[in-house]
Amino acid sequence: MRKSIVWSAVAGLGLSLGLLATPASAVGVAAAAPPVTAAPPVSAEAQQVIDHLPEMRAQADAVRERLGLPDNPVRDALLNAIDPTQYECSTATPAVLTAILPDVASMTIDQLTALLTIVIYDIPLMDALYFPQQGPFTFGARGEFTHTVNKTFEGLKGFWDIPSSDVELVPAHGRIMLDAERDYRVFTVLYGANPAQSRFSADLIARELRSPVLGWGDLPIFSFNAFAAPGGEDVPGYGKSHRRIAYGDGVLDGFARVGLSDVAPSAILAHEFGHQVQFSDGLMRPELAAPEASRWAELEADAFSAYFLTHGRGESMNWKRVHDFGQMFYQLGDCGFTSAGHHGTPNQRMNSALWAAGLAASLRPRGYILPSRTFNDLFTTQYPQLIAPDATT
Repeated sequence: MRKSIVWSAVAGLGLSLGLLATPASAVGVAAAAPPVTAAPPVSAEAQQVIDHLPEMRAQADAVRERLGLPDNPVRDALLNAIDPTQYECSTATPAVLTAILPDVASMTIDQLTALLTIVIYDIPLMDALYFPQQGPFTFGARGEFTHTVNKTFEGLKGFWDIPSSDVELVPAHGRIMLDAERDYRVFTVLYGANPAQSRFSADLIARELRSPVLGWGDLPIFSFNAFAAPGGEDVPGYGKSHRRIAYGDGVLDGFARVGLSDVAPSAILAHEFGHQVQFSDGLMRPELAAPEASRWAELEADAFSAYFLTHGRGESMNWKRVHDFGQMFYQLGDCGFTSAGHHGTPNQRMNSALWAAGLAASLRPRGYILPSRTFNDLFTTQYPQLIAPDATT
């Protein structure tokens, strides 16, 4: 996705780790207080990170916003595109997120600090998007999705009528964080973080991930993301970034945990490739306020995906199975109507997919593939109906 697909769930995790943002020097016990259990040990590296977490998070958010990758909604009343009281949006946690959230109760303070730092900086995805990557590439923590992902990618390049020979598909593996130098590179080169503080953070992460509790770096939460980048960003010391789709192991493994491994790999990749179509054809809407521009981009990418998945010359998937996936995937939509990364409500996302699947089924001759710009024109006409208020109470 052009924006992170699911970091609303991480907000809840961050709250559960909120104690980490309080420097140890600020913690005290009143003289009359009852005895308390001694605090668990904290390493020097972890304490250095803990003491600087607020400023680290602020800096990371600023850089991610510049790159189009904001984790946390940047709220501004002037950007309020729609009235949230008129739309239906569940507060339930999607099953796929429940399946991937780790048991933080079993972690040490050092492990929790490493985990939170990874979430703040999204290290596997950033490494995959902006630094040189060496193949051969595998997809999924055990490589089990490699064939499906590669096959779908080749199919997408042949399906849509855009120049795509320069689009690179790369994996985002959590295990790369076992290499402290790669972590350090993300902190200093991409985020411009303080070198000394970055060394503490990088060493802490590489050390603490060498544990079954943190999955040797392969916990799905570390790479539960996918992202399409247009390329052309300046990466100090590395030149211009490439036109890429980065595909996290965590999102593949997460949907496999809830029984959707037959459809999710292709569906998510088709969504990301939809963004590459938008980049190529100039279909983004920069003239819109940030929330509406993001919603437009995400809903059209949902439509591009569903059209490819159900078209006879695409994946030719049974619509019921695509719908089953959609019911869960689109719960990753949101009602963050003023967020710069607003993706559309779950209902709006499902409506976009339903419309596109219906279009694929109704067009004649059946083997005809709409040019991407024609598809965009039809989507533009349908858009007001797709986002219409839908509250039932």
